[in-house]
Amino acid sequence: MGLKILFFGDVVGAIGRNALASVLPGLKDRLAPDLVIANAENLSHGAGVTEKTLLELSAAGVDLFTGGNHSWNNPLGVPLFDDPAWADLLIVPTNYGDAKNGRNWIIRRVGDTDVLIANLMGRLFTHPDTRSPFTSLDLLLTQQRIRDTKVRIVDFHAEATAEKEAFGHFADGRVSAVFGTHTHVATADAKILPGGTAYITDIGRCGAEDSVIGYEKKTAIKAFLDEGSRGYDLPKTGRAELNAVLATIDAETGKTLALDRIREFVAV
Repeated sequence: MGLKILFFGDVVGAIGRNALASVLPGLKDRLAPDLVIANAENLSHGAGVTEKTLLELSAAGVDLFTGGNHSWNNPLGVPLFDDPAWADLLIVPTNYGDAKNGRNWIIRRVGDTDVLIANLMGRLFTHPDTRSPFTSLDLLLTQQRIRDTKVRIVDFHAEATAEKEAFGHFADGRVSAVFGTHTHVATADAKILPGGTAYITDIGRCGAEDSVIGYEKKTAIKAFLDEGSRGYDLPKTGRAELNAVLATIDAETGKTLALDRIREFVAV
């Protein structure tokens, strides 16, 4: 049968949280995943996390949260990354800046199987202090606990499609899955690479459908017309899209047996 990992792309604001909370119980009944993961860097009004927003999705059935460059944007959420109560639930990129706090990877016991969940950032068009995700993966895989863990999931949070594809091929056969996040737009390239690694350039967002990457379209357009000014708003209600992947992984070999894209729509 294999181990089933259900992974949701970036959850953007309240509309994304509410949509995921409404749809996830039914998805769990239908798909019977062993572990549910969601990228949470945009959870709190599109920027960072809070305990309240994390608890909402934990109650809905999300087991673990990954992050990205916006994880620390909400000051209310920053203490959570060093809070023992969240130590086994919340991770951030291992190679993003020297001064950032938080755990970079977790090994979670799922049934009789240990599962590594790791978070890495791309370097292109991101923070100047980001270290190479390629050498960071090499270093990560030298750690004994990780070497002894066959099932390895990587959230690769990056802008550039070329960097993401290159990283996928670099990691092929060394991890079970490389799931791209950050751009909020789902790509149509979900596949299993020759070495048995599941790959998708970007899972896509859980957030407003009629939007610009989950943000209110008029303010997003204005930002471009004003040549770089920011100030995106978030739609509060409307039709939301939920993008995820379901990977079925052989617990003995760590290779992916099947990979399916999931896209659901719901009015919230």
